[in-house]
Amino acid sequence: MIAIWSFLYLLGLGRLLAMNGFDLQRPAAWLILLPILLLLSGAQVRRQLPALFSAAVLRVAGTLGFAALLLLARHLNLAGWDVREAWPDLLAATGGFGSLWVVLGSAEEASPTVGHWLWIAFWLLTGFLDPALPLVGAGLAGCLTAWGLLPRQPVPGGERPAMRPITLTFFLVGLTSSKAGWDFGPRPDWAFAGAALGLGAALAQLGPLHRHLARLPDWALPLGLGLLAIAYAPGLLLPWGALLGILVSLAWDRAPRPFATGRLAGALLLGLVFSFALHSNLWLPGLRHLLWLGN
Repeated sequence: MIAIWSFLYLLGLGRLLAMNGFDLQRPAAWLILLPILLLLSGAQVRRQLPALFSAAVLRVAGTLGFAALLLLARHLNLAGWDVREAWPDLLAATGGFGSLWVVLGSAEEASPTVGHWLWIAFWLLTGFLDPALPLVGAGLAGCLTAWGLLPRQPVPGGERPAMRPITLTFFLVGLTSSKAGWDFGPRPDWAFAGAALGLGAALAQLGPLHRHLARLPDWALPLGLGLLAIAYAPGLLLPWGALLGILVSLAWDRAPRPFATGRLAGALLLGLVFSFALHSNLWLPGLRHLLWLGN
């Protein structure tokens, strides 16, 4: 579920805010940061207040989160995101908070299943119709998970150490996977790269290919992600997205168990922010083209 929330809500919201000129000059805009604060401190909150993560509370949170994100998508479809209004900020914060509460209260799977990656692929593809629809997919997944209706893979017993550069790897996942969104701006073509990412990740989970990919050394993942960030080309959107999805799937496979939600999803978010900063504000001669050869 954390993979669904990260790609559909976290990256989807970041794209929407960037495209609509979001800033923190208004008090209501700080509401958007509430899910981020929960993301970074959620493990500690759950340890100290376990009663707030009961099945009944998760159902309320999941349903409320889905309803808020559905209303947000409807509002943005009718009126667009006016950064002077508090209502869409409140809906986005409520939706993110509710769906993330379900993530924190649900046992993390051994790794996202083929079904999870296909869910991500489908809802990212809906971004071609409306960029707010991926957020609805995150809210719906949270609601279904809270009610026990979204199939989940059994959780393995015990702990498992992560690959050594796992934080760097998730930072590069955020930096690279958001590249197409900045490149196309308001055009929805980025949705095809997102769908290809989900399909590539699902393919990497299938039997024979999964066994072969498991032999790749750990250092190959950050190296491959970095090369895909540099060698991005809009004309190769589908194969680029599929290769990215394979590496993303491997990164999730090699993350620690229990999953370090705050650290790894936070690293992904930091990669998203850094990617936007590079794309929008990098005027140093030659450096922009070195980092983004597709531009």
